[in-house]
Amino acid sequence: MDLNIDAVENQVKVQCSNGNWNYDPYMHGMANGLICALATLKGEEPQYLSAPEKWLCDLPKVDAVESVES
Repeated sequence: MDLNIDAVENQVKVQCSNGNWNYDPYMHGMANGLICALATLKGEEPQYLSAPEKWLCDLPKVDAVESVES
């Protein structure tokens, strides 16, 4: 069996980046699932992410500002 651990490591890096893993509970679970998969492939103990105090999806939305032409 040919395992591409580098690909899974890259997926973990992307999913665990700020704005992804802490956006909502689903993305947090996705990150921890990938962490679990990578740790299993490498024979290591997973280092799971704890939930943040606030999810980014719950923060007030900022309205987009239209650009003004001179």
